[in-house]
Amino acid sequence: MIKVRHFFLFFIFIGIPFAADAQNKRIFIESTATNAQHRYFFMDIFTMEGIAAGYTISDNKADADYTFRFETERNFITYDDGTQALSPPDEPQFIILISLIDNSNDEEIVAFGFPFSELDEMYEFNQLLFLTATINIPGGADEAGRAGEYGNDQWRNKWIYLRASLNYPITFLLLNDNNLIEGTGVYKGSFEDPDMVFPIDNQITALPGVTLGLEVQLFNWFSVEPNLQVIFGESGQFITAAAGAEFKFPLKFIKNVVLAPYGAFSYPLIIPPSFVRFPLYTVGGGLQLGFRGGNSSAFFVDISYMHSLTNAVKLNPYGTDYPNPPRIHYQRFVIGVGLGYKYGVFNRR
Repeated sequence: MIKVRHFFLFFIFIGIPFAADAQNKRIFIESTATNAQHRYFFMDIFTMEGIAAGYTISDNKADADYTFRFETERNFITYDDGTQALSPPDEPQFIILISLIDNSNDEEIVAFGFPFSELDEMYEFNQLLFLTATINIPGGADEAGRAGEYGNDQWRNKWIYLRASLNYPITFLLLNDNNLIEGTGVYKGSFEDPDMVFPIDNQITALPGVTLGLEVQLFNWFSVEPNLQVIFGESGQFITAAAGAEFKFPLKFIKNVVLAPYGAFSYPLIIPPSFVRFPLYTVGGGLQLGFRGGNSSAFFVDISYMHSLTNAVKLNPYGTDYPNPPRIHYQRFVIGVGLGYKYGVFNRR
C-alpha cells in the first residue's frame, strides 16, 4: 500500500511547478559552451525537449520568436571574504547558465543557473530546466490565427468553469492503535496479560459520490477550484459531505487535451455518526485528464489521493466480549477515481 501511495504522490506533483503552454512558437537554441562534450549533449537534449513540448525548433535565429541560450562553465565558490576558488571535489564541478531571449526586442525574459558534475546526472533535470525557462513564453497574438490549424482552442482558455463529476472514492481505514494487542487485537482483561484476544482488520469501503465545483483559471497555467464533495451511504448514513479546494496546474501542449496535476484539501461538513472523532483536515492531490467536449466544454477523468492529517477514531464494535480498548484509532486515506464534465464561460483571450 505504501508503494501505491508513493505512485500517486509522484504522479500528482511531478508536473506542478513546470506547467508550460506550448504555443507553437519558434525557438532557436543557442550555445556558447566552451566544452564541446557539454555543448553537443545539451544541444541534443534541449532540441528533443522543445519538439516534445510542441515548439518549432528553428535553425536560424532570425526566423525564431525566442532564443533559448545556454552555456556551461566551471563552478566557483565565493567565500565570506570575497575570494573565489573552484568548488571542492564533493561539490558540483560545473554550472549550466540558461536564459530565454525575446527576439522581437532582444529582451532577456528569464535567466538562471543549475550546478552539476556529470552529464549522466542531468537526464532527470533537463526537462525541468527547459520548462522552467519556456513557461515564461506568453500567449501570442497568433492564437486566433492558429485556430484553423488546431481547431477552436477556447474550450481550455476560459476564466470560469462549472464542474460536475461522478466519483468512486475508495476509503482505507488502517489500524493505527498502540493499545491493540500486536496492533490488531481487541481483548478482555489487561493489556499485559489479556484473558481473550480477538483480531480485527483494516476497513475498506468503496461508495459512489458526486463533486460540484467552480474553477477559476487565474493564469494560463494555474487555476483554483472550490468544491463540494458528497458520498452516499458511508457508514450507513445517507450522505456525508465535505468542502474542498483544488489548486490546478494545467498543461496544454497536447492538441485537444489538458493534463492538470493538482494539490487539494478538504474539510468535513457532514460526519458519519459511527466515528467518535473524524479528521478535520485531509490533504493530497490528483491528476485530471480533460478532453475537448465542444467550444466551451470538456469531459475529464480524475484520479486522486487524499490523506487525513490525524487519526479517525471509532468505538470498539466488539465491546461486549472484548471491551479493550474502548476506542480504536485508524489512519485514513482515500483513493478516488471519477468521470466528469465542465462548462466554461468568459474567454481569457
